[in-house]
Amino acid sequence: MTINKSFKFISGLAGLILLGSLAQAQMLVLSPGSNWQYTTVDPTANTSWTTSTTGDWSVGQAPFGNAIYNGITDFAPKTNWAPDGRVNKVPDDLWVRTTINLTNYSLSSVRWSLGVDNGYKLFINGTQVSSGFAEGYTNRWEYTGLFSSTLLTSGTNYIALALDDRGGFTAFDMQVAATPVPEASTYGLMAAGSLAGLAFWRRRRRTA
Repeated sequence: MTINKSFKFISGLAGLILLGSLAQAQMLVLSPGSNWQYTTVDPTANTSWTTSTTGDWSVGQAPFGNAIYNGITDFAPKTNWAPDGRVNKVPDDLWVRTTINLTNYSLSSVRWSLGVDNGYKLFINGTQVSSGFAEGYTNRWEYTGLFSSTLLTSGTNYIALALDDRGGFTAFDMQVAATPVPEASTYGLMAAGSLAGLAFWRRRRRTA
């Protein structure tokens, strides 16, 4: 096999492998430790709080929390979240929101993962999609799931959470991952290389 033919064959195989990898590999579209808008003043009287980033909100970096619990540095706080010290506990005392851009990502592949002490309600583009509550501390990642593609758009999407602490330690962080969809030109180039390699391989087998 000549060097030129070997290159075509190897590049074709590489193209096939790369096509498979791109179809499955996920990338973070919201990384742990990202910046979030947040408020400790209940915003829910304004129904658009889950579909907007306008308003008098602060900006802070996750993780939110008040201390490192038992050496768990995954949630070493970057933004303070004071524990709920109220005698009569009122659900939800921190509200956070951000956006993700899903242009060129498969909308059926968008997975969210979060850890929180103690509870949460998760919204995507104004629709509540998950909630949970657990006593004790949290872990990375305590809760996870797929966003329904019917609730997503190929562009800007709004993520919002209402968070609940019941005293003691606090913690919150989140990530979102999705599978990228390569541009048509990328697929075309890789497919051409793959077909060329396969064609040469078949010719070589017939003449062997």
